[in-house]
Amino acid sequence: WLNWCHQNGLAPGDARPEHIRLFRHMLVQKSAAQSTISLKLTTIRRFYDGAISNNLLKSNPANGIKAPRKRTADEEKVLHLTQGEAERLLEAIPEDHSLKSLRDKAILCLMMLEGLRRVEICRANVSDIEETPSGIRLLVHGKGQDGYVYPREDTSYFLMQYLTIRGNVAADAEGEPMFVSLSKGAKVRGRISRIGLSKWLDNLMKKANIPKKGRGCHALRHTCGTLLYQATRDVKVVQETLRHASIAMAAKYSHIHNRGLARHTQQIPL
Repeated sequence: WLNWCHQNGLAPGDARPEHIRLFRHMLVQKSAAQSTISLKLTTIRRFYDGAISNNLLKSNPANGIKAPRKRTADEEKVLHLTQGEAERLLEAIPEDHSLKSLRDKAILCLMMLEGLRRVEICRANVSDIEETPSGIRLLVHGKGQDGYVYPREDTSYFLMQYLTIRGNVAADAEGEPMFVSLSKGAKVRGRISRIGLSKWLDNLMKKANIPKKGRGCHALRHTCGTLLYQATRDVKVVQETLRHASIAMAAKYSHIHNRGLARHTQQIPL
């Protein structure tokens, strides 16, 4: 933003809403992603909030100016793994029952088979595990509100085995972390971070020889939704598993499936 102001002979303190819109238009013309534009506008808005707090300005020229809505079809935005790639990702983790392998299996199962988000893995605490007559359930600290998930038997096994071998660790401000980062010697460190989790997945995908193609941690959640719909053909089941507030949010996975069927049908010789 400051570079743009300099290139256009505009003092940042003299910016008006129309200048912010011109900057946004420039980003659109450069094909910047909607999320990128949104982040830049948020940063600019906070920049001017700071100027106001320091009595340098009286109003914020970026207030009310948002990124344009995404105009691509929902299915094009859902980056996920195929069933074969999901299996290869699981197979890339050794079956040696080491602390690292059990931790990695537990994280991957929770994200790819149970649909947990990256932030939910990072926020998870040991105290979030609750015993039920049929197994365990996890209190998940989501983006907007908390909710429960009921892990599959294999997911529960890897999680409980990991915690048994790991033992107790020091609590931080949020509690005793469920998932921790590990040194090369498998020495337990503090709570795993979002950046650490992203690097973990990048390394695992590289090990499994799976092209990244822009697919990060959230692609595992999309994989859960996609494979679950393929198995059940039930959008309501997908909604409940992924804890979507609206069934419309879960419906995008049916579009993915239908698009795949259409492409497959076109390849069948008649």
